[in-house]
Amino acid sequence: MKVLMVHNRYQQRGGEDSVVDAEVGLLAANGIEVKRLDADNDSIQGVFAKIQVSASQFGAHSAMQGKLTRALADFRPDIVHVHNWFPTVSAAIFRTCSQAKIPVVHTLHNYRLLCVNATLFRDGAVCEDCIGTTFRTPGIVHKCYRESGIGSAVATAGMLAHWAAGTWRNSVDRFIALSEFSKAKLVEGGLPAEKVVVKPNFVDPDPGVRPGDGGYFLYAGRLTEEKGLRVLLQCWRSGPDLPLLKIIGGGPLEQEIREAADAMANVEVLGTKSSNEVTELMGGAIALLCPSQWYEGMPRVVIESLAVGTPVVASKIGCYPEMIADNHSGILFPPGDANSLRTSLRELVAREAFRDMRPNARRRFETEYTGKKNFSLVLNIYRGVLFAGNVVSPNPVTARIMDESDSGLLPAGRVARRS
Repeated sequence: MKVLMVHNRYQQRGGEDSVVDAEVGLLAANGIEVKRLDADNDSIQGVFAKIQVSASQFGAHSAMQGKLTRALADFRPDIVHVHNWFPTVSAAIFRTCSQAKIPVVHTLHNYRLLCVNATLFRDGAVCEDCIGTTFRTPGIVHKCYRESGIGSAVATAGMLAHWAAGTWRNSVDRFIALSEFSKAKLVEGGLPAEKVVVKPNFVDPDPGVRPGDGGYFLYAGRLTEEKGLRVLLQCWRSGPDLPLLKIIGGGPLEQEIREAADAMANVEVLGTKSSNEVTELMGGAIALLCPSQWYEGMPRVVIESLAVGTPVVASKIGCYPEMIADNHSGILFPPGDANSLRTSLRELVAREAFRDMRPNARRRFETEYTGKKNFSLVLNIYRGVLFAGNVVSPNPVTARIMDESDSGLLPAGRVARRS
């Protein structure tokens, strides 16, 4: 099987970039021939480049469209798997693949199809004002895209043009949502339910179980408002008896967090760390803290924590209730409620409950988030689009991979192929 993996990288490396790298590696390790078509935002320099990118959102030809056309002709993929296409690649990629009669799978890491800011988060709280509206004017009025009225208007208009043209209904064979929560929200926003399947993120290779004997709590991630860092600071500010909190990461709130930590003896800011360093610190932690106030996609850091056997304390919002069994592999608390978080942590630390949760956290990883499990899921999705309707028989290599796969797997639903 030959898969063309398409991804527009972020200027600051984030979770989506890590997910794409991991998925490419997983497919290649299991006999899938993968070619990458990567883009980034670094080339968007100057007024002319910005105009070109804006025009491409409405289907105008771009340099990336030319690269895609050449890749389709030279590589001749069985499937095109798109991750992030905004803004450099543009959604015109889906029409190009449709015209070439190549099936398309699109992983939705965020809510860009529904929200110009892609996060459904504004002014410190969840915002769904644009869902169900015809013109999505709230996103323009509030300048949700990069705090720019013009930018928000252009990005919104480009997205609405693809909704009106039927791009999402007619030119994508399968959407991958990372959680049942995300799927429900995307279907509420207008995607056809029969085309949306759930496949979570994963961690591979397995980092192995760690002892969790460090005596500290850990936060690891971007230091941004929607991640709930201020909730953690409030919790520890009023809880001087709580164990040490170690904070890993960088971002817009870094200076504010460092200044707050300087006034607290039990908070330590470590800055950015390598993935290996994060894994080691995670393995020694009492629990990983995820106080998010927005609908996360599916943080790999949570899966990494479960893999090393470290319980997760998270806000009861978005995907977290699916990932964490409350009082079993971690605990859930009301988003933004520092008092509830502090009370729960004190109680659970006092009776050493987190140590009892460690085997449960590890079992959760082994059941849901291993590389083996994920490969089965993604292969199943690929089969569902390759063998739907009037698709030509797969090439010999594709057929061999299908035959050698787990015979218990069935295509994840069928969608009539384009004629």
